[in-house]
Amino acid sequence: MTKSIEQLSVETLDKIKGFGIKSRTVIKFFKRSCRMLKKYLTENGLEFSLENGQKWLSEVRPCDPMTSSQYTVYTAYRRAVYMLAEHQEGKLDKWRIYPHKTSARPKTAEYLRLVNFHAEKLRTDGMTESTVYFSMRVASDFLIYLEISGKLEINRITPRDVTGYFTQDSFSGRKPDGVKAYAYKLKSFLMFLEDTGVVTEKKLSLAVPKVFARQEAIVTVLSEKAEKTLKNFKPETDTATRDHAMILLALRLGVRRSDIVKMKLSDIDWKNDNITFIQQKTGVLITLPMLPDVGNALMNYILNFRPKVSDDTIFLRHYSPYQKLSPARKITKKFLSGLEREDCPERGFHILRRTCATTMMKNNIPRSIISASIGQIDPNSVDVYLSADEEKMRECAISLQGIECGRGDLQ
Repeated sequence: MTKSIEQLSVETLDKIKGFGIKSRTVIKFFKRSCRMLKKYLTENGLEFSLENGQKWLSEVRPCDPMTSSQYTVYTAYRRAVYMLAEHQEGKLDKWRIYPHKTSARPKTAEYLRLVNFHAEKLRTDGMTESTVYFSMRVASDFLIYLEISGKLEINRITPRDVTGYFTQDSFSGRKPDGVKAYAYKLKSFLMFLEDTGVVTEKKLSLAVPKVFARQEAIVTVLSEKAEKTLKNFKPETDTATRDHAMILLALRLGVRRSDIVKMKLSDIDWKNDNITFIQQKTGVLITLPMLPDVGNALMNYILNFRPKVSDDTIFLRHYSPYQKLSPARKITKKFLSGLEREDCPERGFHILRRTCATTMMKNNIPRSIISASIGQIDPNSVDVYLSADEEKMRECAISLQGIECGRGDLQ
């Protein structure tokens, strides 16, 4: 027997509270969503289903671009619909985040099977989920391109199809490094198809372009004024204390955001004043010194503000359920948006990491130590940070001896 929207609402709310959700705002928005949804279903003579819930969402969705408050409210409505649908199917077993965007996948059953088969192989090989996700995105994009081209059988594709993929308009505005990343992942996917015998008698992987225009960028970093402001910031709330500790890990030690959000209490060795963890991007074990200001910020947060839960992850949400942050992109915006653009050209975590590397270079720390500290496998990869060091750039200037200008107005 199909449950009424009233019964589904009550049971789903009980489930939500059972997951440890105590936020009055979350519960208030869930109840409001259910009341509005019930009114819509009654007026249209409908029973609840995910499809009917999505029809309601299409009517209450604000016009783009949404304001921040509109986005928050609509996200609450959307979460309510999906949680009701999951409970209706008996699948609601934990508090979830429902992404607004989902990656495109090929519609052809065989192509979709190959994408999933490749993903399973990557996971078996120990690849990180971020690597698996990007590989699936590239493989799917290529196979969708083949579908649009009318090539619905993998053994019908030719080297010309592979090179043609990179001539699409979608690649015209991308930076060379971005195109190179796609080429690398596509080559890996095609080699997988060849190695497993899916593609026979053709070396499609050899058709992937190898040469791309090189791009040299000027590295942007924080000004000394902005760097000092962040270091001397005095947080007053629990979330500000948490966020400031995360900021210092990136600014002072060069830790990537992906490693910060996954950092464990067990990674910290308080006796020897260091932090040891395996980097998500490279899979390399790294040990960093615990600088006094970073250690003090971490200790203050962990002892005085961090929720008392069994989870070993250091940085947690400060509302129930108390779980790790994901993906923590907005944290830097809170701190960096108050800085002038000339002092802080960007608002993401990566500018903190670049500032850390550039500061070490200014202090004449060897490249090998800098690359090891910020988790770069290739020591030459830190050369790009030289562009942010004006004094050392002056040392690289080539003399004009032998080609002096004779014009007096230019001397």
